[in-house]
Amino acid sequence: MKGIILAAGKGTRLYPLTLEKPKGLLQIGDETILDRLVSQFHECGIKDILIVVGYQKEIIMQHFGNSVRYSDYANFENTNNLHTLWSIREELNEDVLISFADLVLHKSIIKNLIDINYDISMVIDTSQVLESTMRVSITSDRIKNITTTSIKDADGNFIGIAKMNKNGCELLVKEMSSLIDGHYQDYYTIAVDNIARKGRQVNYFDVKNFLWREIDTKTEYDEVKSIYDKFES
Repeated sequence: MKGIILAAGKGTRLYPLTLEKPKGLLQIGDETILDRLVSQFHECGIKDILIVVGYQKEIIMQHFGNSVRYSDYANFENTNNLHTLWSIREELNEDVLISFADLVLHKSIIKNLIDINYDISMVIDTSQVLESTMRVSITSDRIKNITTTSIKDADGNFIGIAKMNKNGCELLVKEMSSLIDGHYQDYYTIAVDNIARKGRQVNYFDVKNFLWREIDTKTEYDEVKSIYDKFES
């Protein structure tokens, strides 16, 4: 199994904190956001980790050295992570975990996700519906739509990590290929949304009983620092 972390973006909503370092290298407790995620992947048995870098890539590469692999995505200024993930489509050739670089979560989420064996498994939280995070609509056994979901139709939010097996990767790459000539500001979840809307099974793992946070703003960053000890309990 392979771990892919999408870390090319600038994190502009965290300015000025991210003017001199990538968002993933912000400190939480005694480690950075990315240190924690990479360590958790390793602890869960994922040894092959690819970080897609872009903004201030040299800092991330110097920080991790040879402990991970890198792919340089040069067009991070003009696109979102649909195009970032498309740039490494050849890496989507086996079971993979795909994670945003600003995600802080309990390790049990990763452990449980690894054991799931569906084509596409998106990790969602149905405990609340957040406006600032990608919303999802679900049935009892599948995702109906994601990213394009209105607040009134939402059952929860995608938290920023997913697992694809080899078949799921093939489905995702095929759908991304139909979108890549546009959709410059979209997340790769727009391709997953298309797959679900076409009637293909897109599964989910609900983490409503687990602790997680996605860090997009200074307020969210401060909150994670204040509750950091709870992530290990």
